[in-house]
Amino acid sequence: MQENSDAPSWVTLTEGEILVWSGHPSLLSAGGSFLVGFILVVTGIGVGIFNDGLARVLALVFVGIGILMVGATYVNYRSTQYVLTSEEVYKKSGLISRNVTNIRLDRIQNTSYSQSLPERAMTFGSVHIDTAGTGGTDIVLTDVPNPERVNGLITEQLDNVRPNPPEQQEHSPEA
Repeated sequence: MQENSDAPSWVTLTEGEILVWSGHPSLLSAGGSFLVGFILVVTGIGVGIFNDGLARVLALVFVGIGILMVGATYVNYRSTQYVLTSEEVYKKSGLISRNVTNIRLDRIQNTSYSQSLPERAMTFGSVHIDTAGTGGTDIVLTDVPNPERVNGLITEQLDNVRPNPPEQQEHSPEA
């Protein structure tokens, strides 16, 4: 469990509510975009150093596109955040405009996680959260590092908020 002071400013904790987990999508999921952007920057710098004229202009375009690609990928990573408290699950996205979706744990009917083979190798995946009566997934936490652990944390919190079923009382037959 984490300290309540670690809760993001966009999450309002009620009295007794505890921050359980907070995270961002895995940076490994954005590896391809980072790699392509980096290659464009390095290629642009290389072409720009050893050429002039139109080639140098093209090199500047490569550098600019590469920087934009890396920057946009990083901003998307930082602007998406997931939070699990002892009472709710939150998903926030957006940098300039903000979209926050939250579901109270007592409304959750089912959770699951999925990972493709490459995602398993890089230890990230998606956690799906369903509520009763909607007929589908309500929140998907995409590219979550260690989705099995996050799904387990949600399940633990679900066990804490759901009332335990009454103990079955054995009735002894009367003589």
